[in-house]
Amino acid sequence: MISYWYKVYSSSRLSQMLSRSLIIATLSSASVLSGWVPNLVGARLLEFSSVAYAQAVSNAEVTQYARSVLVMEPVRQTAFNEIKRIIASDNVPSIICNQPRSFSSLPTNARNIAVDFCKRSRQIVESNGLPIDRFNAITVNLQSDANLERRVKNELLRLQNTSAN
Repeated sequence: MISYWYKVYSSSRLSQMLSRSLIIATLSSASVLSGWVPNLVGARLLEFSSVAYAQAVSNAEVTQYARSVLVMEPVRQTAFNEIKRIIASDNVPSIICNQPRSFSSLPTNARNIAVDFCKRSRQIVESNGLPIDRFNAITVNLQSDANLERRVKNELLRLQNTSAN
């Protein structure tokens, strides 16, 4: 599912926006999750310690995470659409950045787009002050922590409203 960020004009749109924000965060994070926006030079797997999972997510980290997702989404969507156009199919394979085999079946020009996306995503996350392993840990925590999910959604909305004004 692909979504675009837009200004919310009604309460039904707000509800839709919250759902899409979570989906976008999840999809963007899918580019980053299981080590996803790692170094493509060597396929390294990120190792998550139980300490990283157990750590509370600070308000600053929620903001850094949300900023990363907001900046990453248009980049992800552009890459997805370009790959979709190149392969002439809506069925784009999952691209996991630390698993080059996940996109090795793509034509060379589409594979190059995937590699560029992975590099850019890592830069986005790190430029927002989060180490990639922390971004990934937050993404994993989002799936099982309703409070964290709510905090991220609220921060996404706050950042969107701030940028719209």
